[in-house]
Amino acid sequence: MRLKGPVAAILGGILLSCFVPTRAHAGETASAGCRRVIVFTLPGVTWADVERWDPPALIEAVGLGAAGSMSVRTISSRTSYASGFASIGAGSRLDAGFVPGATTGLGGGPGPSMKDAVLSPNGRVAGLEELRARAKLAGYGGRPGAWGEAIAPQPLVAVGNGDPGRPFPTPARAGRWTLYAAMDERGIVARSAVSPGLLEDAPGAPFGVRSDPSSMGAAVDDALRLPCASVVIDQGDLTRADRLAWTTGRTLAADRARALEAADRLLGHLLDRLDLDRDLLLILSPTSPAWAGEAHLGVAVAVGPGFPHGSTLESASTRRRGLVTLPDVAPTALSHSGYEQPPVMNGTPWTAVDAGSPDLVGEAVELDAESVFIESVKAEISSAYVVFQVFLYLGAVGLLGWRERGGEGENHNGLVETALELAALAVVGFFVATYLAGLFAGHVLGRPGYWLLLALIDGALVAVTVGSIRAPLDRLLGMAALTTVVTAVDLFVGAPLQFNTVFGYTPIIAGRFAGLGNTGFAALGAATLLTGALIVHRFNGSAPALWAVAALFVSVVVLDGAPQLGSDVGGVIALVPGLGIAWVLLAGRRLGVRPIALCAVGAVIFLIAFLALDLVRPPQSQTHLARLFLDVRDRGVTVLLDTVHRKAEANLRVFRTTIYTYFVPPALVALAWLLGRPRGRWHRLAIAAPRLRAGLLGGLGLSLLGFALNDSGIVIPAVILSFLVPMALMVHLHVARQEAV
Repeated sequence: MRLKGPVAAILGGILLSCFVPTRAHAGETASAGCRRVIVFTLPGVTWADVERWDPPALIEAVGLGAAGSMSVRTISSRTSYASGFASIGAGSRLDAGFVPGATTGLGGGPGPSMKDAVLSPNGRVAGLEELRARAKLAGYGGRPGAWGEAIAPQPLVAVGNGDPGRPFPTPARAGRWTLYAAMDERGIVARSAVSPGLLEDAPGAPFGVRSDPSSMGAAVDDALRLPCASVVIDQGDLTRADRLAWTTGRTLAADRARALEAADRLLGHLLDRLDLDRDLLLILSPTSPAWAGEAHLGVAVAVGPGFPHGSTLESASTRRRGLVTLPDVAPTALSHSGYEQPPVMNGTPWTAVDAGSPDLVGEAVELDAESVFIESVKAEISSAYVVFQVFLYLGAVGLLGWRERGGEGENHNGLVETALELAALAVVGFFVATYLAGLFAGHVLGRPGYWLLLALIDGALVAVTVGSIRAPLDRLLGMAALTTVVTAVDLFVGAPLQFNTVFGYTPIIAGRFAGLGNTGFAALGAATLLTGALIVHRFNGSAPALWAVAALFVSVVVLDGAPQLGSDVGGVIALVPGLGIAWVLLAGRRLGVRPIALCAVGAVIFLIAFLALDLVRPPQSQTHLARLFLDVRDRGVTVLLDTVHRKAEANLRVFRTTIYTYFVPPALVALAWLLGRPRGRWHRLAIAAPRLRAGLLGGLGLSLLGFALNDSGIVIPAVILSFLVPMALMVHLHVARQEAV
């Protein structure tokens, strides 16, 4: 039983004065005046595992400090062991691929005896050049070994062996991943205990070995006895169990449970030996379960100064309560130890905030379940949305073309036109329907239930719009305005409807954690433009309507770009000229060089204003805009060029992989047909509905700018066309009715 409080302190003092100092006392004495950090890793462990198996030491640590979920995504869709540990040491996203977790010259022969499981000095890791090459290719400016380099000469110790067997089959299959977190930039690890002497034969265990508890305990004690040493620990059994489960394609729940139990015993041993009034203990999952078919969030716990009991974790990287990232680990360690964070690290320190729920573990389990579920249905729902639109537009063009050949004098107020208008409203309303569906737990509903929920919300929105508004174009105005308002309100209250929704973002992908994502920007920009064009049309281009729309456009730019709200840099650069040009066209003015130049200057002014606003905020609250500026200031323009290059590559990758690539051509064909047929329709539209034509032109301009200036590439024009083509269809029917009268 572990005594706590004043009684424990008094008894401990008496005992320590009477007997020879224990390992824990020796370590504490050696590190007096230092603020050390111990990183205890749980590879492949999720909060669902914690809830299921209830490891006592880990549960105790949750109560002693702050807990949250770890977004383990680095660069690849699945984070390898090497990538996870290397990202910890770099303080930046790294893709280490399958670089062997070994030291140079390490062979596969029999390992040393148990007595050799002591700290070895100055080991050099294998695969350093590949790590450096991958870091450069990633474009994040990360530098492998930045944490170890930043605290030198204070030692950073690697402890743990996850080798798949003893001896393991080849050097390429070693499992000494802590080396990549503890090395410096030369690939040197100051001290390490990673030898096969940490293992013992165990028939029936994964790969026939397990970590020897006494050897691991001795290695941890030796590391803590080093003056001012920080330590990275991997107990090893979890890595082997996870690796074997992935290799065999089975979950191996019993093996994973035993491995977590063994790791938890070592964690309890560690808790007994730390002074948590001075030391900082970080417990985290560096990888998602390799055996699982989908990526998961991991465990994150911080115990020590600055992390009050029962609080929850956050970082400026996520700006989400209860969510942190792997690149944040090294900055957290440096912040605690009193070292300056080097510019090559783009992570931010963990902080503690008030817990939103007394059941932190249950809340984290729910977050992971919802994130995994939404990520699993996003592609199929997006595909269905695209397919529905393609069939709708092809059907509309075919049907209207047939009617055109049959004569313009036929009835244009029939059931077919009504059905097409309702379908167009459903397409526009689907975006806001997905946001509103974020109010419900999708993983609880399951796939059929979630599909039904989306259909019911979208159908209800269409029904309410049709039931309360008579004119078709006014109905479209109502639906577009609703999308704008819901998005605005969502951003004002912290964007809960952007988070873990179909057209939002998830922490599994980890491209964005807060504010307005690229798809959201496209929907907001298109909905705002439609709203503005339809307002000006409805009020015949009156001056009050134009100024009201101008105010709307400016407000949406602020909403999109303000650091506290959308924090969308690329969106601002696209929105200001896009909406500005649209407003010039709506005002009936000629589009020349001067208006375009003024719009471009306006984008720069807005960007500078948002940057200034971001820079005056506390560092823990700053967004990627301020951090990019500071990186460019500290490291030169190469950082900006790398960012542009990375986004261009992402743009090309998205173009090759998304279904939206196949949606844009038929959507553009349908748009052109609806606005050009029968012959002369485009010119007649300039007379019958000039503001609507201006709005459509402005929307096309916005889609081109969004495509060029965002790393979601073709997705941006595809989303905008999902608003423009329904508008074109309804405008086509509107003009046809007018001509038939």
